[in-house]
Amino acid sequence: MKLKTLKELAYDDINLIDRFIILGPSGIGKSEIIKSIARSHANKIGKKFIDLNEYVSEEILHNPDKYFVYYRIIGPYFNYDLIEYPKVDADKVKVIPNLTFLILQTCQGLLFVDEITNVSLPHVRTQLYALLDSKEIGSHIKLQNIVIIAAGNRMEHSEDAEGLPKPLRNRLCVLNVHPDFETWIEWYKNSEFYNPYISAFLYEKPELLYTEIDDDDGYRNFASPRTWTRLSSTLNKLGNKIPTDIVIGYVGPKIADMFVTYLKYNVDFARLKEDVGYWEKLNRSQKVIAAMYIATKVDKDYQPLLEYVAKREPEFVKLVIATANEKSDIQVLTYISRLISE
Repeated sequence: MKLKTLKELAYDDINLIDRFIILGPSGIGKSEIIKSIARSHANKIGKKFIDLNEYVSEEILHNPDKYFVYYRIIGPYFNYDLIEYPKVDADKVKVIPNLTFLILQTCQGLLFVDEITNVSLPHVRTQLYALLDSKEIGSHIKLQNIVIIAAGNRMEHSEDAEGLPKPLRNRLCVLNVHPDFETWIEWYKNSEFYNPYISAFLYEKPELLYTEIDDDDGYRNFASPRTWTRLSSTLNKLGNKIPTDIVIGYVGPKIADMFVTYLKYNVDFARLKEDVGYWEKLNRSQKVIAAMYIATKVDKDYQPLLEYVAKREPEFVKLVIATANEKSDIQVLTYISRLISE
């Protein structure tokens, strides 16, 4: 299943994905898509989205109906002993959930148990399995208003992964997911890491978004949404003259050779605004790069160029529209969309 399909399923009814386990290679965007599902649902039902990994406050408990909360547990690092603490009250000792789990007991939300297959400590594994099965953890923490979803790796994708017990599998829905460019670009185009060369390269070669390693020597890296994102961050700092060895360090030698060659397709981004005729001097790959650059900066300054291209090569305007991010001028996009639909 594509991650995009999972997101579409959750948008129709988030409870449909309750107690799902999604399995797939590391770095394909499982964590990002689950958080985006939680955020989208909060917007859909008109509640404020709160990531409890970033912000926890008693104020949330005072107005629980105002919030939709999200919390990510990383299985191998989960400290079960810290979710509750003893409190003496009227000469009696009570076990009280910590503030995070008290909020999870009270609010609507989504709890994401990541790396569920990579938990090595048996007692932690048992607690997390029980959480998935019954939505209960600790001495009396019940999360009945929380959608719980877990993610992990199959054993062929991680040296640390273990199989899931048959009784657990039989109580849940276990999905195998794989990366796809369409889902990744939806997240990537609005991220701080966005780079037009990487988005253009993967648009032309989507099969290189994720690659397996043949004859793995235990040291070479490989392409995945995670490594492409990290390469984006470095590329934005160093520019197109990034050392080849650094590219190899992120995506491996074969793909690095292709991508470094692609970086030689230089595009004068400033000239795109000033000279619409410059478009005719670009080859196809350069036009894809230009479209990916414009997509995240659409405004009235680019309207003359987009009008020019719409009359001659509408496929590139369609690419701009499809990749446009949240900062793009909606009025310009609407106008250009009408041009190519006439």
